Amino acid sequence: MHFCLLIFSLLSSIALGLEGGGGKHWAVLVAGSRGWDNYRHQADVCHAYHVLRKNGFPRENIITMMYDDVAYHRRNPFPGKLFNDYQHKDVYEGVKIDYRGTEVTPAMFLRVLKGDQELKESGFKVVDSGPQDNVFIFFTDHGAPNLIVFPDGELYASELNKTLASMNKAKRYRNMVLYIEACHSGSMFERILPENVQIFAATAADPTESSWATFCADFSIDTCLADDFSYQWMTDTEKHRDHLSNWSVLEQIFAVTLAVKGSHVMYYGDSKVALQSVAEFQANGTRGTFNGFTGDRSMASRDRSTASHAHLIPLMHQMKKANSPKEMELAQKRFNRALELGKMARETMDEIVEEVTSTSAPSGKSTNVHERLDCYQKAYGQYKIKCFSIQQVPEVAKYLEKLDHLCEQGYDASVITQAIFTACE
Repeated sequence: MHFCLLIFSLLSSIALGLEGGGGKHWAVLVAGSRGWDNYRHQADVCHAYHVLRKNGFPRENIITMMYDDVAYHRRNPFPGKLFNDYQHKDVYEGVKIDYRGTEVTPAMFLRVLKGDQELKESGFKVVDSGPQDNVFIFFTDHGAPNLIVFPDGELYASELNKTLASMNKAKRYRNMVLYIEACHSGSMFERILPENVQIFAATAADPTESSWATFCADFSIDTCLADDFSYQWMTDTEKHRDHLSNWSVLEQIFAVTLAVKGSHVMYYGDSKVALQSVAEFQANGTRGTFNGFTGDRSMASRDRSTASHAHLIPLMHQMKKANSPKEMELAQKRFNRALELGKMARETMDEIVEEVTSTSAPSGKSTNVHERLDCYQKAYGQYKIKCFSIQQVPEVAKYLEKLDHLCEQGYDASVITQAIFTACE
C-alpha cells in the first residue's frame, strides 16, 4: 500500500490541474457515540468543524451529528468546553450542531446523505448536492467487522455502500471523500466499494484491527481526548492550510499513515479522486474570515490506547486519584466489573463458535460478499439482543470477527443464531 501511495503522490500534480468544476462543497461530520468515556469522538467532530470553517467552508454546507452529552456532562471539570489534546484549547464553542441526542441514528445519517426531501421541508439540513458538487464525510466512533456504531444502533457496510451507490446513480456528487475513524473500519469498504464511482475512502484501521485513542493521560479530565487517525488528518490540514490547493488527499493520507501508530491506515475506491487537492473537500477555495477557534495544532500524539479498551482509562484514573479507602474500593469494583464484562463477552463468543462448529458443517467458504454480510448482520442482530452490544461492552467489537468468520466459512445464519440463543439464554 505504501508503495502505491508514493507513486500516486508523485502523480498528484497532474490531477490537481484536472479537479474542480464550479460546484459546491458539502461536509457531514458524525460522532456516533454518547457518554463520558467516549468524550474523544465529540471532541474530534468539534475540532473538524473548526478546521473546515477556518478554511472558508460555508457554515450552511456543514452538517454535524453528535449526541452532545459531554460538554456539559457532570464529570466535565470544564463545563461547556471540549479539548482535543493537552493544550486545552476549547473546540466546542462556536460549533453548530444540526442533529443531536436521539436524532443521531444510522437511518437519519443515510437520509441526510441522500438529501431526504421530507427532512429538508421540515427545516433540517441535508446534503442538497448535485452532479458538480464535492462531498466530504467524516465519521468517528466504535466499529466492528462490517459495521460502525451509533448511540443506539449500527450502520452496516451493506447499508452504507447501498446508499453511496444510490447517490452515484442519482448524480448527487462530482467526487466524494470519506474518512472513517473506527475499529475494523477497513471492513466497511474492502471488496465492496467499487473503484469507478468517484469515491475515495480512508480508514483508521484495516478490517481486522483496532483503531487507537490518544491523549489518554489527562488526569484533570480522566478520559481520552482524541483519536489518533482523526487528530493526524486534522493537524495535517492545519499544517498545510496556506497551500491546501497544492496538497492532495493522497499526500495527506500518506502523511497520516506515517504518523498513526498502532493501526494500519487503509484506503479504498477511486484513487483518482485522492489525487485531487485537500482544498476540494476540506475548504472552499478561499480561506475567508472566521471569528472562532484559531489554535493550530503542533502536539505530537501520545499516551495512546486501543479504542476497544479506552473506556477503561477513566476507571484507572479514578483508582489513581482515590483519596480514601472507600473511594479506592468503589473504583476497584467498577474497574473489575468492566474487566469481567469484557471477559464474559470473550467467553460467550467462544461458546457460540464451539456450539456452531461442533454441531454443524459449513457449506463451504462463501465467495459472495453480500451473502456473507447478510449472514453476519442477522447474527450480530441477535447477539446484541441476547448477549452484549458494543455500546454496552466495547470489547465486543474485536470478538465479532469470530461471527464474521463463521459466516465466511459458510455456516448458516440460523445455526449461528441458535447457538447465540443457547449461549446467552
